[in-house]
Parts: sequence; structure tokens; C-alpha cells
Amino acid sequence: MSILGMNGSEFHGLTRQILGSGHRMRFKACGGSMQPFIQDGDILHVAPLDGKRIKRGDVLLVEVDEGRLLAHRVVKTGRHNGICTYLIQSDICNSPDGWFELKNVLGYVVIVEHGNQRIKLTSITQQWKARIWVMISPWNQKFYWLPKWFRHHVRYLLFGGMGE
Repeated sequence: MSILGMNGSEFHGLTRQILGSGHRMRFKACGGSMQPFIQDGDILHVAPLDGKRIKRGDVLLVEVDEGRLLAHRVVKTGRHNGICTYLIQSDICNSPDGWFELKNVLGYVVIVEHGNQRIKLTSITQQWKARIWVMISPWNQKFYWLPKWFRHHVRYLLFGGMGE
């Protein structure tokens, strides 16, 4: 496998071109905002939408502003002025990134490679885990009194340690 290094705007342009032409792509995740589902350094496989119905729990690759992309989870769907919109949020943050229209969505994450594991986010098991996570995420604040290591361990055991 070849590794291609590039800056943010180059990556954004290449991503838009690849997914926009109907092809899949993979890249290394940077940051820990999607733990425990997606870890810093995991390889994300992203597919173009191609008519896919976006639902709560999906992880979308979204253009949040010029040249900046986020792979975050859909926590709500809605319609504003007749246009479908999606509220996205990281898995460890309790405040959303904002509402985004379909024109901002470049693709969706279908597989996460974590070490030797390939976790297929489109599997029924992973979709249910994602829906459960979205339902309980508003309650995460209520458990901040527990030690951080304990909360992370429980999250990992429930949702991050089992691949498909």
C-alpha cells in the first residue's frame, strides 16, 4: 500500500473528485473524536452516497467549511425549507457540529480497519450499536462523575471491541 502525504486542501479536492466520480476511497483517521468506534490512526473506507438513505447512526464524511472535512455521526435528520438536513456530532462530544445539507456530504464510512480488525459499519450488528449509541449519548454527561478510564473501558467493551 502506498501512502500519499498531502495538506488539507489537497486532500479535500482529491476526496471530492474520487467520491464525486462514484469511487470508494480509504484514508487514515486523525483525531480521537469518534472513540471508541473510530480511533486515531484507523483506516476509514468511505463510499459515495449513490442514493443511499442517510439515517441516524451513520458516519458521514462532511465538508464543514472550505477545505475542512469531518467524519462524524448523524444524530438527527430533518427538513429545513424543504431540504433534507443532518445534525452531526462526534462520539465523545455532547454538542453537535451543526446541521448540514446533502450538498455538504461527500460520502459515508462503510468499513473501519482497526489493527487486524475490519469493522463493517453497514452490518446489522454495527448499525444497531450505532443507534444505541446515538440514543444514549445525551445521557453521557450524567455519568461524568465516574472515572474517565472506567467510562472509556465500558464504552469500548460495549461498542468498540467487536468487529464484523
